[in-house]
Amino acid sequence: MVKISGSPGPKTTSVASVDTPLTQAPSAATVASSRRTSSASAMAAPVAAGAKAPAQRKMEQQLSALPDGPTRQALLKALSSGMPPSDAGAIATALGGLSPAQQKDLSALLSKAGVSTKASPRSDADAERTFLLKAVAGGASGATLKRLAEQIRGRPPSHQGFSFNPLSASAGATKRSAPTSAVDAAAAKLKTAMDDIWGTDEAAVFQALEGLDPSQLKQVAEKYEKLTGTPLEDALNLELEGADLKRALTALGQKGPATSTATSAAPVQASAKAAATTTVPAATASDIQKNLDAIQVKTKDEGTLQRGNAVELNDLIPRNIAKWKPPKAHIYNPLKKAVEARNKAQAAVTSATTEPAKKAAQEKLKAADQEVQAQGEKLKAWMKEEKHLATNPSLRSATAEVKVAERALSKLEKQQAKAKVPKDPAEAEKLRQAQKTALDTAKAKVTDAQARLKSVKDGLIARIDGYQPMVGVPQTRSDVTVNGVTVRMRDGRETPYTNAWNAVDGGAVSGDSEAQVTSQLEKSGISEDRQKILGSISGLEGTFSKVNTWDIGRVSWGFAQWTLGSDGNGSLAEVMRDLKKNDPAQYDKHFGKFGIDIDAKGVVLTRPDGTVLKGVAAAEAIRTDVKLAAVFMAAGADPAMQAAQVRFASEGKISGARNTTVSVTGRDGDGQAKTAKLKLKDVVTSEYGNAIMADLAINAGTGAKVAKAALEKYVKDKGVDPAKVKEWGPDAEKAIIAALENASRSERLTHHAKAGFSKAPNSFAD
Repeated sequence: MVKISGSPGPKTTSVASVDTPLTQAPSAATVASSRRTSSASAMAAPVAAGAKAPAQRKMEQQLSALPDGPTRQALLKALSSGMPPSDAGAIATALGGLSPAQQKDLSALLSKAGVSTKASPRSDADAERTFLLKAVAGGASGATLKRLAEQIRGRPPSHQGFSFNPLSASAGATKRSAPTSAVDAAAAKLKTAMDDIWGTDEAAVFQALEGLDPSQLKQVAEKYEKLTGTPLEDALNLELEGADLKRALTALGQKGPATSTATSAAPVQASAKAAATTTVPAATASDIQKNLDAIQVKTKDEGTLQRGNAVELNDLIPRNIAKWKPPKAHIYNPLKKAVEARNKAQAAVTSATTEPAKKAAQEKLKAADQEVQAQGEKLKAWMKEEKHLATNPSLRSATAEVKVAERALSKLEKQQAKAKVPKDPAEAEKLRQAQKTALDTAKAKVTDAQARLKSVKDGLIARIDGYQPMVGVPQTRSDVTVNGVTVRMRDGRETPYTNAWNAVDGGAVSGDSEAQVTSQLEKSGISEDRQKILGSISGLEGTFSKVNTWDIGRVSWGFAQWTLGSDGNGSLAEVMRDLKKNDPAQYDKHFGKFGIDIDAKGVVLTRPDGTVLKGVAAAEAIRTDVKLAAVFMAAGADPAMQAAQVRFASEGKISGARNTTVSVTGRDGDGQAKTAKLKLKDVVTSEYGNAIMADLAINAGTGAKVAKAALEKYVKDKGVDPAKVKEWGPDAEKAIIAALENASRSERLTHHAKAGFSKAPNSFAD
């Protein structure tokens, strides 16, 4: 954890030739704890085999002229890893123009790549070296290049907060010429978004596609393929996955601008009082600096503790899928308990005062160490299972590359089979040779992609084989006072989902407790059944001031642990928008004055130096800043904010799910197809059904979606009459509950079962 006492660190200087703003570089402590992430998905595909083009021959001549050393070695490695010859040639040309002193400085920077003050060289150092070489080709040198090197040193190549493509900036350029049309602009934006060393900029992809007129989509796809040589659909399949891929492909083929669906949770309506409230002016940069300086931080080093190696587990297998048997938590928790038992055994050895007692304690410690290793082996075997290993981002990317190459080959073979052969023998031979060359190239790409897939998979298996089940984790306690409220947090929290040891976990020292949750629920005026549901969910998540930053949610806050999520626009962003809309004065008191804001696209953070971070970059900055994490904790201790959390959870999540409209098609009494619109509350009428639907809505954002799909399927499969929902509703709710349970984590279902929710129809009283 970073120890913060007074004002923030020095301001980050911007780079003039960069057209995408740089985010602030993380501190050395943050860098040291950054997770290793493969740069494979951000690197270009290998150069296809075949005859050397003039550009490649020229590049090789330039490369051979470079003196042996770190610079030449870095460029050779980048080229072998898939850098296009044109890029390598541009870099070689730029290197030839450097003075001896500049070449010496560059060599020194390349030698330091991937190393921070507290970290040894990592496997992604080559990606940093490639970045610096591209920056040189983009015109960076001297102090500018050194600043870039300092900002990226030790950061994973997939870090979305740093989106500068160094080769896209021309030396000395102060203004870039605008594309000649909306089609050109969109194609260029897509190329930049999916051709960045730090990973794909999903938001930019969506903006480019969803902002187009439908008639322009085909032109953009054609333009993109001309720019990159890759079909746009193939590029999307390669760079995106899951919901992001589905959204992008939908936009590519949509008939009009994307619109919200009927399944979206109903927004919480602002009260008349809130609607009449005057907008609170945004804090200035100097105000933000002053307010942050007023936050008091006291830290205590609590030493190094032995923990189960959760961070490495979640780096290798970051996802957690409810259907996994056993789930991640069930396979990891025995290791955690084994390490805890081992720590107690070690303490017994240390405290033993006689030789016999010490000998007995050492025997127990030996047995405890063996148990840790045994549980580690079980975890290794679990990670190697195909269904788990296949979720690794690097392997998913490599697998997608193979699929893209295979589809391209299949498409080419079909095209060639349909090609009309000229009658003229010479022309026919010319066509045959051209087809053979194209086919050989396509096959080579498949072979290269398959080889890369094997290499990535072998590398992952090797990492798993080398997995150390127990690691030493430094722990720091921080007591932070914000707005007169003291909060306490620690880093090094161990859970089955921990993905960073420097992330924090904590809450207010006073003014917040389980009793306070119960009290606020009772005061809220919501029904007893709603109180019971939210109380049960809080038992899983925490109290109003609880914050954790150690899992994929980036920043989780409150008694329902809303998260900023993968894009900085998750459920916590919804809560923040609601808070700002309903009571802007309270929002400014707790968030705005510290530079934390929210817009339609997610969280926004204004730094004291005026730098504005958005989305992922803002979420990451909050995640790794003790003061900003404390701001959320302190806000949760305010009774007004606690009441707002209860209101949002009840109206936005419970009511939002229950009021979701579902269009179902069944059959009437005559057997004719009949379509009608129902609401989930027409069918989900039990305490238990509403509880697990609300839990899934809060925990994963999918409660209404899962229930809706199950209801649609039931009506269609059973052929029931939608008008007679009261007759078939109880049976349909059983199917919905089964679907909700299947989508939920087992430990959450076990917890809710203990709350005694009734499964009887109509047992939920609203």
